[in-house]
Amino acid sequence: MSSHLMDTLPEKDGFRMPAEFEPQRAVWMIFASNGATWHNGCVPAQRAQVEMVKAINAAGTPVCMGVSKSMWFQAEYLLKGLDVTLYEMTSDDNWIRDTGAICIKNDKTGEVRGVDFRFNAYGGEHHGASMLYAIDDMIARKMLQAEGLKRYRTTFILEGGSITTDGEGTVIVTESCLLNKNRNYEYSKKDIENTLKDYLGFDKVIWLKSGVDVDEGETDGHVDDVCAYIGPAEVVTCYTEDKANIYYKIFKDCYETLCQSTDAKGRPLKVHKIPAAAPFAFTREEADNLLATQGIGKEPDGHWREEGELAVPSYANFLITNGSIIFPVYGLDTDEEAVARMEEIVDGRYVIRPVNAHNIALGGGSIHCTTQQVPK
Repeated sequence: MSSHLMDTLPEKDGFRMPAEFEPQRAVWMIFASNGATWHNGCVPAQRAQVEMVKAINAAGTPVCMGVSKSMWFQAEYLLKGLDVTLYEMTSDDNWIRDTGAICIKNDKTGEVRGVDFRFNAYGGEHHGASMLYAIDDMIARKMLQAEGLKRYRTTFILEGGSITTDGEGTVIVTESCLLNKNRNYEYSKKDIENTLKDYLGFDKVIWLKSGVDVDEGETDGHVDDVCAYIGPAEVVTCYTEDKANIYYKIFKDCYETLCQSTDAKGRPLKVHKIPAAAPFAFTREEADNLLATQGIGKEPDGHWREEGELAVPSYANFLITNGSIIFPVYGLDTDEEAVARMEEIVDGRYVIRPVNAHNIALGGGSIHCTTQQVPK
């Protein structure tokens, strides 16, 4: 299929980014293949992805899976019998939420198109996660080529995990990420808001101060580790009363900002608290059984992770697809409480489908980070 490159702006063409809770045609993923990110030859992460595919299929949503040629037989073997279509797709890593196209829709015609934002691995040479981002910067166009969708290309750097929208003109972002000079250093805050409007149709931006994964080589605080829309004017956000939690103040600030915010339609937000998952540490096996890689930022060449380093699990990092929430659990004492809380919040509106994402969190993200939806 082809993907025609447009020379206009999506908002002027009548397109907007739908909310995640709107109907979806498919969910895209990329099969884990980078041994510098995923321990034990990527197999634990791949098996976690299989469980994700099963849960997404149970929601009635087919999966499209990009697979590096070296992992093709492994993907076929692990995914046999599931509703998944494999596409040979070279990639450096599997964070398709950030590297894949963000799909937009014209409500009058029903047409779906895609926006191909630039990707620089969360900062490139300036505290980024990799120097090999040119490969992943092509994922969006490959995804749209496979889908046969028209494409808008922009030099603006944006990751899908850095935004969450209600589909009605409101987007929530963090200053720590979007205002970071390692992304779009020449853009003012107003420039960024105007660009989000031009390409995704957002009329109002709610700015949170910071996310939680702000260390060198991480995402600089993606919003999908903090909060998510689950309906019009309705969000869930991580929260804890434990002042010993290293993210206590960040979660508190985010909660208070959301409670004081109104959306593009002037509605105050209904804000639900969900538990904050305690960070867990890499074991020696998990840290040692990674491939050595080029130094990231100021880090020396070698293993990216060390024993005792903390992963950043989040219960807000879930995927909504066709009436289900693919909900991450991590083998933590708080898992049961978090699932029960989500079930209480949604009150039958969604089916909660827990998936153990421990081995995904070790790579630096969770379920939302490794998926990207295509709306109907």
